[in-house]
Amino acid sequence: MSAKEWTDELKAQVVADYEAAGPTAENTMEIVADLAEKYEKTRNGVRMILTKKGVYVKKTVAKASTSTDTGDKPKRVNKAEAIANLKKVIGDAGKDVDDDICDRLTGKAAVYIAGLLG
Repeated sequence: MSAKEWTDELKAQVVADYEAAGPTAENTMEIVADLAEKYEKTRNGVRMILTKKGVYVKKTVAKASTSTDTGDKPKRVNKAEAIANLKKVIGDAGKDVDDDICDRLTGKAAVYIAGLLG
């Protein structure tokens, strides 16, 4: 069937099957994969048909944060700000700041060390 084009009937059947499966943000990709296999089409092709018909439920993706998280591991950070903060924490502790070493750290490492010292 993969050699056949997308007919109006096939599009309607894929949309009906997708809606009948009860798509959610958590299971939408699995449903698309199952339909692609069932109709011998690509996942992208099935997703495109569903999107054009306005029924595709998009999977939610967590946005990357530009600040640190209060959890166990930091999220994406601004390196320059993190290193400047670390230098301030070291200076506030009355210690000498080695700019060469601090400037070689990653932003996450700077946040981690500042957290330990602060």
